[in-house]
Amino acid sequence: MLLYAMRITIAIAFTCLARLAAGQVETDVPLRFTGPDGDRQVEGLAPPASTTSLVTLEGAAQGAWLWAVGTVNGTVIDLSTQPAVSAYADGLLLRFITPATLSGAISLNVDGVGAAALLRPDGLVPVRGQLVQGSVCEVLFAGGRFILMNASERGCPPNSLMVNERLCIDQSSTNNQLFYTAVSVCAARGGKLCTWDEYHGACIMLGAQLTGMFNEWEWVDDTANHTQTALQAARTSCYSQRSAGNPLATTGDTRCCYHPR
Repeated sequence: MLLYAMRITIAIAFTCLARLAAGQVETDVPLRFTGPDGDRQVEGLAPPASTTSLVTLEGAAQGAWLWAVGTVNGTVIDLSTQPAVSAYADGLLLRFITPATLSGAISLNVDGVGAAALLRPDGLVPVRGQLVQGSVCEVLFAGGRFILMNASERGCPPNSLMVNERLCIDQSSTNNQLFYTAVSVCAARGGKLCTWDEYHGACIMLGAQLTGMFNEWEWVDDTANHTQTALQAARTSCYSQRSAGNPLATTGDTRCCYHPR
């Protein structure tokens, strides 16, 4: 009977304290509440201080502790959580407001644990239009990387056209670039240089919808029957192709291809 009275006294004391100010509560004895339903509660608990701390029922039901705050540092999104993550473990699920419009090779660094790659479920990097500033981003850590769970399932990136359900191509090209610069530009957009068959098919199927066609040679991801050369296409028609010579000295236009999920 004495132990029961002590439990009630402790519960009342904690409840009164919680009404005065938010704070952490630690106890090594069970708490038991009696009385009307509306009175059996603890109010004013502060956010949990560690990942093993108890959270309020409201916070757990809403998944509020899964939210993070993000800032951009180059190609890395730095995220901070409360309570802080001390290590990455498979199954870690986080949501945050995307701090900037990004695409290509992106990494996440949560609470300074270290940068881990952000990929789509199909293993490809996000393309343009899948990480848009101000949109909600949901990621799941698994297998040493973060998986973008809410990546767009269909459609092409902005300013590109659909060739088929698995291929999109830039509507316009970027002028006067070296081959390796062109490769890097497409990778940063979450795409790649088109292969010859992708480029030729897009040229035939989309025709006049592709602006700037036949104005200049454009890079494609293919090789000619010569050493240390790269291939260019579409100077005068969809069938035009040539060996570009030294890829470190020859320039051409860049038009990227994308593979939406």
